[in-house]
Amino acid sequence: MNLAVFDLDHTLLQADSDHGWNAFLVDIGVVTDREFAESNERWYREYTSGTLDIHEYNRWAFRLHREFGTAQVTQWRDQYVRERVADMIAPKTPEVLAKHRAAGDRILVITATSEFIAGPIIEAMGISDYLGLKNEMVDGNYTGELIGIPTFQAGKVQALAQWRAEQNEHYDKVWFYSDSHNDLPLLEQADYPVAVDADERLTRHAEQNGWQQMSFRD
Repeated sequence: MNLAVFDLDHTLLQADSDHGWNAFLVDIGVVTDREFAESNERWYREYTSGTLDIHEYNRWAFRLHREFGTAQVTQWRDQYVRERVADMIAPKTPEVLAKHRAAGDRILVITATSEFIAGPIIEAMGISDYLGLKNEMVDGNYTGELIGIPTFQAGKVQALAQWRAEQNEHYDKVWFYSDSHNDLPLLEQADYPVAVDADERLTRHAEQNGWQQMSFRD
């Protein structure tokens, strides 16, 4: 059996699920457009430069749980998934997933997005195995503090190794599909690294190393 690992945002999705979530919160009036725009510009700039503090970002992302409570935020999250996610799935994603399923490969998604946001999106694509940011919960509410291995940059390598050690399966070969240079640590360990709609730094690295490049969007 082989293992096909996928990044989520800008890979299986042709958009960023966190960005879409925050835009949805603006649309339903939970946060202001100015608040979203100013914060999002900062986080996106730090993410693309590879300097994002994932703990700080997560505290900000989960601020609404502290303000409104997780039960209310979960209702908004479910509405977001129902109304927005179908249009975010990249056109070729179903085809690529079907190819791996037909080959008998196990499919795993590993993302730097929280499992609170990413989990229902991934499950909607028919994928049951995924790793994302795990959050501490106290008295039924998420605190914004991370627990476990943060699935970001080199943390994805550690989290995947831990997950594989917990499985009863042996995987002969591993594919990893990603758009981001932040995923270079895991891409470099995969048997078949694939750059998908890649950013400039990953594209350059893929060209230098002869990695497969493809688009899920056209």
